[in-house]
Amino acid sequence: MLIDVLVAFAVSLVAGLIGSMVGIGGGIINAPYLSYLNYTPSQISSTSLIAVFFTSLSSSFQYIRKGLTEKKIGMILAFSSIPGTFIGVYISNSFTLDEFRYYFALILMATSLYLLFRSKILGQDKKMPDLTQKGANWKSSRILILIIFSLMAGTLSSSFGIGGGIIFVPCLIILLGFSMKKASATSQFALIFTSLSGLTLFIIDGKPNYYMGFILSIGSIIGGTLGSMLTSRMKSNLLLKIFSILLLIVSFKLIYDGSG
Repeated sequence: MLIDVLVAFAVSLVAGLIGSMVGIGGGIINAPYLSYLNYTPSQISSTSLIAVFFTSLSSSFQYIRKGLTEKKIGMILAFSSIPGTFIGVYISNSFTLDEFRYYFALILMATSLYLLFRSKILGQDKKMPDLTQKGANWKSSRILILIIFSLMAGTLSSSFGIGGGIIFVPCLIILLGFSMKKASATSQFALIFTSLSGLTLFIIDGKPNYYMGFILSIGSIIGGTLGSMLTSRMKSNLLLKIFSILLLIVSFKLIYDGSG
């Protein structure tokens, strides 16, 4: 029992550490780990969302104190994503474990490619002014696109127990001209409500393993705090490449086990 607790804590610590340093949530590591504990897909998603919620809550307090969070935009993301969480919970309940592993592997591959080519994908960050500044030229079409992608983020979050940061952050940078730090801060704020919505629906069904969820939460919060402290001291390009390769290896492992 103790060894299980220590392993879960170690996994979540690494998840929080690396996740915060590369700008994605720890759920991308926590959820695959839970898939090897004989949890059902809905148990995996709901238990992982406990950690996503508390990690987002902790990170948001730090970001708000630093004045990096755009709360109004964050609320637009949050309320737009909440309907997607209903869809996500339904999808999660319909998965078999093999299906969960297969589709999660695809998400890991997409995440890996995003991290490898993020600088090219987000190149518009240098060209577009921050639309939250006074006098910025707003276009309603950008907000509409943001709402659509937020709905997708909510669906993805509840389906697989991961944060929607992989969708929120690029959208905020490309559509609204946010800096990476501002986008991450606003994304974490939105994820408080997105993850809470999905988690509440799972709780009604009695799905989460609360004990494991809180262990993952503690590890992820500590890891995330350490990650934010180390980010400025490490070369991010090398870290991104190593982590991207790791995600690809995990994705192939999930596909192999899912087809077995």
